[in-house]
Amino acid sequence: MTMYHSLKYYLRIGYLPILDRYRLKDINFEYGCYIALDVCLPLYKVMEMNAQSLEDTWVKVNDYVANSLRIITDVYGEELEINADDKLRDVDREIINEIKYQLKTPPAACYPLYFISVGDGIDERLVYVGKTSSKTHRFAGGHSAGLKLHAPEYEGMSKHIYFGTVVFLDNNKNYMPLEFIQPFEDAKNLLSNLEAGLIFNLKPELNSTYLNNSYALFDMYVNVENHSSRTDLLKNEQVNIQT
Repeated sequence: MTMYHSLKYYLRIGYLPILDRYRLKDINFEYGCYIALDVCLPLYKVMEMNAQSLEDTWVKVNDYVANSLRIITDVYGEELEINADDKLRDVDREIINEIKYQLKTPPAACYPLYFISVGDGIDERLVYVGKTSSKTHRFAGGHSAGLKLHAPEYEGMSKHIYFGTVVFLDNNKNYMPLEFIQPFEDAKNLLSNLEAGLIFNLKPELNSTYLNNSYALFDMYVNVENHSSRTDLLKNEQVNIQT
């Protein structure tokens, strides 16, 4: 199972994000939010996916970046000279190697949304949308949607779960991963907005909340990109979330 690492990508190309510049006010909602579904599992294998917590990932990302900046200033004595609009700080390859040596592998990106489907091929359909913002595995004690899928009408149908990362864009079309957004309360509200808006617009049959009202706090265009090799479910799906 291959998971995306935003920080690892930035370090590989020689940059470090300056997290206090990833603010709600910087997001351009007209450019849209992007949800990338790049992890897909048969539902019975869902426990192979580690429990996903936006809060845990947010804390780990902030700690990693803070310690990286400490290495830059304390070990190498370099000043943090950054242009006013920049969200990334150019970092020398030697310093990046030291960061990796001291801090090891950066935390993986968070997969805060999941989508459950039934069926195969053109008959595959979405039946549930949820958020994974929990420190314990949502499926460990029996998930409500998983239990509902034992109903006779779903017998003999394949059942899969897709996990997605969430990225926004600023006015200059710079990527703003959800786990970078400051402060955490704003990141959490954005996730709740996405969950409510997706359920209201997509009407998954096993969801029970948000079906009649979106309860969205922010207007946003959502682009879902299915990068899994299994299916075209929700491929290039566009959702217009409105308050």
